[in-house]
Formats: sequence, structure tokens, C-alpha cells
Amino acid sequence: MNYRNLRPALRLGMLPAAVAVALVPAIAGAQEAPASQATTLDRIEVTGSRIKRVDMETAAPITTISRQDIEAAGELSVSDFLRNNVYNSFGSTRESSGSATGSFSTISLRGLGSAYTLVLLDGRRMTASGSLDGGAANINMIPTSAVERIEILREGAGAIYGSDAIGGVVNIILRKDYEGLTVAAGYETSSGPGPNGNTFSVSGGVSSDRGNVTFVLDHQERDMMYNRDIRGQLADAGYAFGLSTYNSSATFAGPGGLVSAPNCDTFENSYRISPTRCGFDHGATSANESSLSRDALLINGNFDLTDNTSAFFRGLNSNTESLGVYASAPVDNAGRGPGVLPTIAASNPFNPFGVDGTLYYRFTPLGTRDSVRRDTHREYTLGLKGMNDLFGGADWELAVTHGKSALSSVNYNYGIGSTLQALIDAGQYNPFDPTHPSVAAAGPMVGHTVLVETANRSFGADGHIGFDLFDMPAGAVSVVTGFEYRDDRLDVVYDAQSAAGNVFGSAGAGANGERAYYAGYFEALIPVLDTLDFTLAGRYDSYNDVGSKFSPRVSMEFRPIDSLLFRGSWGEGFRAPTLADLYGASSATNLNSPPVSTANPPHPGGDELACAALQAAQTAIGNPAYQPYPVNPCASTDQYVWIVSSNENLIPEESTNWGLGAVWSPNANVSVALDYYDVELENVISTVPRGVAFRNGDNGVPGYGVIRGNPIIAPNGAVLPGIPNQIMLPVDNGAVQTVRGVDFEANYRVDTGAAGSFNGKLTWSHTLEYDFTPIVGGTIEYAGTAGYPEDRASLALGWSRGDFDVTLITNYIGSSSNDAPDESLPSWVTYDLQAGVNLPWNARVALGARNLANKQPPYNDNLYGFPYYDNGLYNIYGRMMYMNYTQNF
Repeated sequence: MNYRNLRPALRLGMLPAAVAVALVPAIAGAQEAPASQATTLDRIEVTGSRIKRVDMETAAPITTISRQDIEAAGELSVSDFLRNNVYNSFGSTRESSGSATGSFSTISLRGLGSAYTLVLLDGRRMTASGSLDGGAANINMIPTSAVERIEILREGAGAIYGSDAIGGVVNIILRKDYEGLTVAAGYETSSGPGPNGNTFSVSGGVSSDRGNVTFVLDHQERDMMYNRDIRGQLADAGYAFGLSTYNSSATFAGPGGLVSAPNCDTFENSYRISPTRCGFDHGATSANESSLSRDALLINGNFDLTDNTSAFFRGLNSNTESLGVYASAPVDNAGRGPGVLPTIAASNPFNPFGVDGTLYYRFTPLGTRDSVRRDTHREYTLGLKGMNDLFGGADWELAVTHGKSALSSVNYNYGIGSTLQALIDAGQYNPFDPTHPSVAAAGPMVGHTVLVETANRSFGADGHIGFDLFDMPAGAVSVVTGFEYRDDRLDVVYDAQSAAGNVFGSAGAGANGERAYYAGYFEALIPVLDTLDFTLAGRYDSYNDVGSKFSPRVSMEFRPIDSLLFRGSWGEGFRAPTLADLYGASSATNLNSPPVSTANPPHPGGDELACAALQAAQTAIGNPAYQPYPVNPCASTDQYVWIVSSNENLIPEESTNWGLGAVWSPNANVSVALDYYDVELENVISTVPRGVAFRNGDNGVPGYGVIRGNPIIAPNGAVLPGIPNQIMLPVDNGAVQTVRGVDFEANYRVDTGAAGSFNGKLTWSHTLEYDFTPIVGGTIEYAGTAGYPEDRASLALGWSRGDFDVTLITNYIGSSSNDAPDESLPSWVTYDLQAGVNLPWNARVALGARNLANKQPPYNDNLYGFPYYDNGLYNIYGRMMYMNYTQNF
């Protein structure tokens, strides 16, 4: 049956506007609907369009992930599942100990960054995290058991959902209209270093002839994973634990370079790395990943006020608590700003070297730095929806939403640099002997607790009305028009000492700002022929601080035969700077200085100025091993302290995206889809390449700068540049980003009867181009280079018969390389297996293992610092075994 020919007989008012954003193109791999449902003629709303329609396949390339898909993957959380999605091209942030994002997780479609991926809850944007500067959502706050399904729109949708939906849209559909009670529990553990985890949830719903209330209580927790737990794993792979120059027995930087106390290797966690130097084993006490515990409550309800009007409500409360443990604080601030290290005079009674110098010192008397983070997410929506007789029959919806995403972080065992420097200057502190009585005595005087409070508050109102404007021979011209208003307020507050830049071992900066936003939009579906539809859409977004812009979109659907769909779309969008981009205080961050081959002349990476002088000195003295710096200035993987500053003159970024695709569904059991996507971003808010900023600072370019320590005198008397303490890195507009690629999805299902049912789903994404043109310098081609794999794929094979089912999932991340054997990453293939059985007492048990073959991530110490892998793209857990039990009442 061709549903399209029935359109003139249908009205948009046949369903309330609150019908859930609906399933599902056949390409998306959702379970096949029963035959009794296949002939339903109600119109439904599909992610990527606000127009309800009969056709479930549209011009928008959508991947639908059912609740069954999530359960079959056996992941602990929604964030784990989405991070492993093939369209999260190059990985994304996960909870990491030792990072400001220790309790956060994000998704980055097409590798563009989480700020370009719009996350929706039931079709409305999720309140962004204050700790992510209000620029992205923390998907760790989404309770897994509250999710009905996930729809991923794999193209920009600025004209539909907002100007910043550039990389794509992730629409989390929450459970509603549920009746009954379900209790579920799960436990997972690892055969390797992976942390244990457990889940517990209660889901229920009550219905009457006037409405329904659904509730979900969800608890999840995962233990901390310490770096010491992976020591053996790294050793088996041929890698040693990293040693830091910042040592508990201070490393002394004088005119001759770096040297340690003669007995430096007699102290705990201090190991000799050369005849004259020791390093600190920071991995012995630190954690690799933070612990995370989440409790959440979802209430979703609707109530019919009249035959044509109903009210709806959704409340989501989510709390997480996370603990991160880092090594004792390095003294990277002596009270004169980040990166400015403590000094010791030649006359100091504890100075064994007899000359003035700088100290690379780690303050150990207080122990490890422990960070306790408490994240809260509150989001409430209240609205009305209904039908009326306007325009011959229309449906409408009005809603208000209030959200607050906040973090309270208490960070113990940091220190005040000026206090420590004063003690050293007074000869009352011995930085070369961590067992000296003066060290323990100074702990209470120097120690400081860093307090951070962040919050992003958002109040919004939205509404739309949809109707058939007029009839054409091929069907009705359907129109939706609406508005959206939002008021956002960002507050990032540090304690007074941290805000003043006096604290060592910590980085971060305050920010605050407020903005008002409003938008008006329209969308029109025009059936030109029975086989050809065009959709026109436009949205006018206006910000009170950075201006406004109109974003158009046009898409096409062509069906020469019922089983074949050709589709295409073109659209524009723009992304406003975050409030922190505009008004945030300068912040310090530790980053490397990679090569910049497109600079003029090319930058080799590292500290270019110091490297050239050092190499000349090595040649002159005939000692290529001479290296007086804390890190090799000729290497590009070691880190420096960069001072990133905001810019009130930033303007919005602008995007253009287009795509073409085809979907072939010869029958109800087979579908194949191939889609091409193309995204270009201009005026990207960025910095110049770090190597260029380094060079600019040394050359005195206005707006840049490098603050160096005292010059170093080589053995031949040559004067070498001092150690760089701070490098200025301002943000600005002007970069260009392009990403192009191809997606392929295939689904197959067959029911053999006695042998059971078989199904398969292949998802593959190939990046053809991922180019970045910085503000200064030529285009950098990243696709296929190390850490930017061109291919990600997943193959899910399932079998079910009666009460039994088995699923095997193959996950593939392609190889990547910088065209050098020592800067290459092999492909990574893992297998997930799950077997489940439905029990006679209306229950289900599932047993499974993720990473069944215990495959380790690709390590590379030339590409990554300790522990030598990218935890946003891979994980180091090893084989994770789990059991889930579900009881229905």
C-alpha cells in the first residue's frame, strides 16, 4: 500500500502534538512492527522535522536505537553507549581522574566537538552543563532506565531545532505512557583492570481513561580505576610508568640546567632517570578514571483536560557524585601566576648547589589531591497540547521549561604558592628532603581546598501550530510554524585564592554572563508529485549579545518506486560563542606544542627557540645527550602551561551542510541505506596553532607572549633561552573546518520458524575529509592521521527462539597513522556477547561480556602522555562481564 496517496484524506489533527517523536526509518534497525500496526494511517513526528507525516522514511538520515539495542550492548550507562557509537567519529570526553571534566561525558558527532552536537530530551534541548561553559550537555546525567529509544539525526538541523545543531542531533526519547511495574538490577566486573559497576531501577506507570503517569527511579555506580591497576598491563605492552620532573625531592633548575639532590632516589615514589636526576612516579597514587554514582528520578505525565486539549508534564532530577584522585600537587604557581615556579636563593641554608635556581617541586605532605564533585540536573517541562478547527484542522502545543545543570566541586590538598615561597625564602622549608621536619610542619600552613561552583540556568518557552495549508494533486501542503524563547545564565565561581591565581596544582577560571534568545521558524512539506516531495524550512535566531541570523533549509524526497527512496538536503546554521568564550577569565591549561607544517616557515613543534639553541650547544660541546630543560624542547609531545583568554569581540560561527542519500527496502525484512554528508564551518572560534602562538610570543607579536625563566648557561658558555613558564593563547574567529564522509547502514531480519529468528545490522561510517584551516597557516588534513581514524563500524547479529536470545556485536575502529611507524595506531576490534532468557515468572536474565577477547587499546608513547592511549576513543577495561535481571509485575 502506498501511504502517500492517502494524504489528502488525512489531517494533522488526527494525533495530538505530544505524540512522541517517532520511530523510525527502516534503515534505523528498530524491531519490525506487528502486521496489525503496519497499516496504521496516523501521522507521526520524526526527528529532523516537526511536520507529522505518514511516511516513516524521510529526507533526514536518522539512526534509531531501540531500548532493546541499548540493553543488548550491555553498557552500564547511556553515555557509555553513545560514546561507542560509530558516528562519535573520533571519541569524546569521558569521566577521567585528573581532569576538569572528571564527572562529565559528551558526544561529538562527526568529530566536530560536543558544542556542535545538539542533545534533545523528547524533542526539546537538554539544559547544557555549566561546567562545560553552557556549550554542551553532560550526558552522564541521563538515567539509562528512563530511555525509551534514541534517535540520531546525522546532519545539521539549524532550521528545525536551533542554529547550533551543526554536527547533528541526538534525541533522547524518555519513557511515557507506561503501565505496570518493572524492577531491574545488574552487576558488572572485569577480568582485567576495569572497575566494578552496578545498576538498580524501578519503573512504573498508572493509567486511566483521562491520562497516564510514568515514573522511573534509576541508580548506577561505577568504582574508581587506579593507575596502579593498569601497571602490569602497560608493562606487558612494553611501556613504563611515566615519571614527572616535579618531584617530592625538588629538581633544581640552575644556570647549568636540571639536577636533583644526590640522594633523590631514596624517597618514596622517586626514581632515578639519569646519574644526576630523579623523576616522580605520579601514577603510583593517582586514578585513571573517576568513580561515578548517579541517582535519578523521571516523572512523565499527561492528562486530558477536554476532548481536544491535554496537559503534559515532565520532571527529571539527576544527581551524580564523583571522586577523582590525582598525584600530590606540583608547585606550578609560586604566587605569581600559573607556570611561574618557586625559586631558591644561593644563600638558602637548604640549597646544596650554591647558586640561585628554580624548583620543579611536588608538595607531598598533604598526600594526593582528592576531588569530590556533585553534579545536579533539574529539568521541568509543563505544557498544553491540542487540536482545533483553525485552517481546517490544526494541532498545537505550548510549553515552558526550566532547567539547571550545576556542579559543586570540593578539591582537597592543593596549596598556596606564595606561602610556600615565603617559607623557602625564610630558610624554613627544605624542598630537597620530603622527610625533613619542616615539610610536615608546613602542610597546614600551605594547604588549600579549592572550591568550585558552576551553574547554567535556563528558562524557556516554545510553541508551534501545524496544519494543512492547501491541497495539491499529490497531497496537502503541510505547514508548521512556531517560536522559541530562552533565557540563559552562566555562573562559574572559584574560591577567592583560586580566582586570584594563587593556588598551585589547580587550573580553571571563573565566568559569568547572561543572554536572551528568541527564534521564529517555519517548515513546509510540498508534495510536488506522488513520487516527489520538497520540504522548505527556515529559522530566525536572535541573541541579544551577538546578533541574529536566518538559517534556511531545503530537502528532497524522491520515490520512483515504493521500495526506493532518494533523498537530499541543504541548509545553513550558525553557533553563537559561549558566555565563557565572551566573558570568561583567563585560564591555564597544560598542552603540548605539536608541529605546524603549514606555518611559514613550518614549526617543528616543541619549544622552537630553545630547541635551536640547544642543538647548537650539543654540537659545540660534542654531547648530543646534554639536555638541561625539564622537557626536551625539540620534542612535540611534552606539555607546557598555556594561558587561554576570552574575547568579547567574538562573532558567531557559520555553517553550511548538505547531503545526498538513497534507501532501498525491497521488503519488510531488508533495508539498505547509503548517505553522503558535507559540513563546512567558517569563522570558527579557535586559537592559532600552538606552535605559532609560541613563535608569536617569542617574536613579540601583540596579544601574544612567552614568559621564560632565567637563561641557562651551557657548558661551553652559550646562553640558552630560559624555561617557558607561560605561553599566551588568545581565542579569536577565523578558522575553517570541513568534514565530509559516507554512512552505510544495512538491516536484515528473517524468521525461519523452528530455527528461530535471525537479524543483523551493519553500521559503517567513513570519513573522506576532515580538514582544519587555522587562523594562521594552511589547511591541515587530519582524516586518517593518528587519532583520527577514517573508519568506524559496528555489526550486530542476533538470534532468538522462544524465550532465548543471543546477540554478538563486533565493534571496529580503523587504523590511523602519521606516516611513521612510531606514530601509528593499529585497528581495534572488540566483540560483545550477550545471552538472555525469559523466565516463567515474568522475568528475564541476561549474561554477557563486553570486549570478549580482552583486547587492549592501542598504546603509543609518541602520541600520548601517560598512560599512552586515548581514553575518549578507546577504553582500557579489558573483558567486562555482567549479569542483568529484570522482573515485571
